[in-house]
Amino acid sequence: MKAVDMPVQDLTPEVSPRYRAYVLFALAVVGFMCSVDKVVITMFVEPIRKEFGLTDTQLGLMTGLAFSLLGGLAAIPLARWADRGNRKWIIGGSFVAWTVMTAASGVATNFLQMLAARIGVGIGEAGCIPSTHSMLGDYYPRRLRGRALGIHSAVSYLGMLGGLLGGGILVQTIGWRSGFIVLGVLGLVLSVIFHLTVREPVRVDSAPQGAGEHMLSRLGDPRAFLYLVGAFSTTALAGAATMAWLPAYFARAFTSLTPIQVGGGLGLCLGLATAIGSITGGALSVRYGVKSRAWGAGFAAVIQVVVMPFYLGSFHAGSPLPAFALLFCALFIAGMILGPVFATLQDLVKPDARATAVAIVSVAGVVFGQGLGPLVVGAISDFVATGTAEGLRWAMTWVAMVNWLTVLWFWLLKRRIQALQQQVTSQ
Repeated sequence: MKAVDMPVQDLTPEVSPRYRAYVLFALAVVGFMCSVDKVVITMFVEPIRKEFGLTDTQLGLMTGLAFSLLGGLAAIPLARWADRGNRKWIIGGSFVAWTVMTAASGVATNFLQMLAARIGVGIGEAGCIPSTHSMLGDYYPRRLRGRALGIHSAVSYLGMLGGLLGGGILVQTIGWRSGFIVLGVLGLVLSVIFHLTVREPVRVDSAPQGAGEHMLSRLGDPRAFLYLVGAFSTTALAGAATMAWLPAYFARAFTSLTPIQVGGGLGLCLGLATAIGSITGGALSVRYGVKSRAWGAGFAAVIQVVVMPFYLGSFHAGSPLPAFALLFCALFIAGMILGPVFATLQDLVKPDARATAVAIVSVAGVVFGQGLGPLVVGAISDFVATGTAEGLRWAMTWVAMVNWLTVLWFWLLKRRIQALQQQVTSQ
């Protein structure tokens, strides 16, 4: 097996540190709104279920598979375009598309219309993350990428806090329909600001694609990339699948909580805890990941082991405070892998394949985690005890156990990168 090409030189053009920081901020705001519009529906699930008379399986289809499947399919062609075209326009256009469809969700009058609107949001959001990671790879040198990607992920996860807490406030004050419309208008305003203030960066991938060279060859070592795809798939299945149901679970398990309390508590866990963890992991990546390309994968494997007792414990706590506390700890720990893992991904692939690589691993996560995951949890919940906290508790527990496969994938990735580095050294 030919060793993967892992260039060590930073080729990133010099730009003003102040403007580079602003671009990171602007992209983080876009990521924040992407998360808000993605997660806010979980706070609207119960009133939507009651108004349309839906089952948990239908809700899982609406919030999961339908939302993510077509979005996942759209992500790869959009990412290929981002690897060759103007990423600023792709991000801006995607931003407009998904905010319009978010507003359209507020005027849906039946399940099929809501399903169509959520599919539109998923397709619109598909162009955001791959293009963003590609842009940051050109704005930031390798030694700083882990931190930049960690900060971007942190602010995106703060969108979870915004979506859950804001969704709780909106549904309790103006209702879910007006809430969707307000978010759509806000997104349109921010998309105009983004377009007027952010510049497309100079690309660092100056080497042209060789004759007969296909895209798969630019994704680096096939086995290493396969391990990374596997890790994203099982992480998303264990994580995103359960997170989509947490608001409904807390509302059913702890009936004394108001929607604002549920949204605020989960927002602090999903948003703030993950954001702090992501910044921490990004800082650790800058310190330890520069000298070892295998460090990020090994670190992620250890983190996945440590997180499990906290994560599973949060589903079985007997009162809200311990449940929130355990979940906060779990998501703080889990968030630490974001910067190191995305930096590892950029190490593995050619610079002009970054967006495509992010899209492929994200599609794996989207299909298995955000797509099949909520549907599987909903179906298991209906099988165990439909419409109850007990059904959701055991459905989330069983699906979360898939995370042990993530430990295996990251450990195999670590071993593979070490082997590839030894091959390069011995040549």
